[in-house]
Amino acid sequence: MYGMVNEGIRSFIEKEHGAEMWLSICKSANVDTASFERMTSYDDSITYALVGAICQHTGLPADNVLKVFGTYWVEFAGSSNFGTFLRLAGNSFVSRIKGLDDMHDSILLSMPHLKPPSFEIEEIGEDTYLLDYYSERDGLAPMVIGLLYGLAAETDEKINIEQVTFKKEVTEPDQFRVTLLK
Repeated sequence: MYGMVNEGIRSFIEKEHGAEMWLSICKSANVDTASFERMTSYDDSITYALVGAICQHTGLPADNVLKVFGTYWVEFAGSSNFGTFLRLAGNSFVSRIKGLDDMHDSILLSMPHLKPPSFEIEEIGEDTYLLDYYSERDGLAPMVIGLLYGLAAETDEKINIEQVTFKKEVTEPDQFRVTLLK
């Protein structure tokens, strides 16, 4: 993963629990560095180790840690240059979801080794959508749930999310039913 994800984790932990907790998490995760270069690629195992160490220190399961971080990620990434790409996609939750792949395509120009996820959204009923999330990485569907709630909050919309299928193969998506609440 690119360092920006790990920097987001660092930022979140320091904001919520302080710099001492971050250093303790790094030590538990056996991570040598306390900060990461945003545009540098790091082995995914570092990110997974950080999440595991956060679970140990907070007593929360990984799903909860990833959901909370996913919500925070919207704020963190939104304050970077990449947030501009996302805001250009539109002012609604659905338009921003539709703009995620375009944003990742733009990022690929400066981060060619990025292995971004892909999102496909289809309306299946009034205010109800089926969202397919494709990723080479396993175990990040809870982060997507947090991300979706974060995007909805950013556009002042309320949503309900239900994961309806769980990927079994790298080429399969995790699927979510997303309902816009009135």
